[in-house]
Amino acid sequence: MKRKKIDSFTLLVILLLALILTLLGMLLAGMKEEKRQFTVLLPLGDLAYDEDFLQKAKKIKGIKEIWPVIEVPVVIKIEDYTETTTFSGIDMNAFGKNPTQNELGKLPLLLLGNGSLRDMKDYNNHAISKKQQEKFLEMGENLNIFYFLDEKEKDTSKATDDLTTLSGNSAREPQTSYMPCKAAVVIEGNEIYIPISQAQDLCREIGEPSEISKVYLKINGKNNLENAKKILSGI
Repeated sequence: MKRKKIDSFTLLVILLLALILTLLGMLLAGMKEEKRQFTVLLPLGDLAYDEDFLQKAKKIKGIKEIWPVIEVPVVIKIEDYTETTTFSGIDMNAFGKNPTQNELGKLPLLLLGNGSLRDMKDYNNHAISKKQQEKFLEMGENLNIFYFLDEKEKDTSKATDDLTTLSGNSAREPQTSYMPCKAAVVIEGNEIYIPISQAQDLCREIGEPSEISKVYLKINGKNNLENAKKILSGI
C-alpha cells in the first residue's frame, strides 16, 4: 500500500497547530502559577520588623499573610548524626492545624522541613544518605531527637533534669550536653520551626535578644512572589 504524501500546506497547518497548542499549554500553566499560593522565608537584613515595615509590606500585591520569625542557633543530634542549624521560632498558626504551641511546656516542638536533615554528618564527618534522611523523617513523633544551644559560653550548670549527656563513640568528639525535643510533623522546605514562645525562652537561656530576623510570607502568584522579594529587600 502506497503512503500518502503530506503536501507542504498540510504540513505547515500541522506545525502551526502544534505551536498554538504548545503556547496555549504554556499560557494555562502560567495562569495556574499566578493563582497558586506560595510561601517563602525572607531575611530582614538591616530592616526592623515594626509598624512602618508592616504597613509597606501589606501593600505588596498578592500578600496574604506575614509572620515574624526568630532564629535560634543550635546543634541537633539524631543517633550518630549531628548538624549545626537553627530553630526558626514562629506562630504555629502560620501552618494551619498543628499541635497547641505550649502543650509540651519547655520541650521544643519541631516542625521538620523535608530537607532539614540534609546537612547531618556522622562522627567520621560522612554526610547522611538520602535514604537515612527519609527513614528519620518517616519516624515522625517516634524520632529521638536532641538539641544543644550553639553558644560556646552557655552555662549548663543550671540545666533542668531533662538534660541528657551524650558522649560520642569517637575520642575526637567532646562530651556535649543535649536536651530532648520532639518532632511533630514534616513540612515542605529546609527549615526547622518551633513555637515562637519557645524560641524566646531559648534566646533568654543564651542571653541573646529575641530579635525578629526573618518573615514568613504567604502570597498569591509567582510573579507577585518575585516582586515581593525585590521590594522587601529594598524597603
